[in-house]
Amino acid sequence: MDTVDHFRIFFWQKFAPLFALPVFALILWFSPITAGWDRTGWEIAGGVVGLAIAAYLLDAWLKSDVRLDDAGVTLYFGRRKETWPYEKLLKVKQIGQYRVRMCFDPDIPDKHMHISVDLFNSNGFVDALLDRYAEAQGHWLPELPSHDDEGAAAADADTPAA
Repeated sequence: MDTVDHFRIFFWQKFAPLFALPVFALILWFSPITAGWDRTGWEIAGGVVGLAIAAYLLDAWLKSDVRLDDAGVTLYFGRRKETWPYEKLLKVKQIGQYRVRMCFDPDIPDKHMHISVDLFNSNGFVDALLDRYAEAQGHWLPELPSHDDEGAAAADADTPAA
């Protein structure tokens, strides 16, 4: 049975462009284009802007969904929905309380792809992702040396023993 786990990305960044709307409204208010508008014209314009804002936020909400299912990790990149299979997962790192950074193999020699997401329930996401990886692969995700570990090992190799 195909079960699906849903997690939500923070989409508060999508509110930032909306902060400019009062500036544009003020410019429109003093513009000669709207000099002859009566109350009804402003109400219609406000309704159209309100509907556009609602549609924009609904789109942001719908695209903030991150799915874990039998196929892999599914999330939106811009307008495209992409699914990354669990077998391509190389590494998962939780950064702070909300950010999760995943490293995937894009089938390009000597390359890997990082996908970072800020999630409301990052602990639950990491646990579910690692569990689904183990179910799909039959083993737990192996620990890979990080860049910090490699740098420390190189520094230790350069240090003479006492």
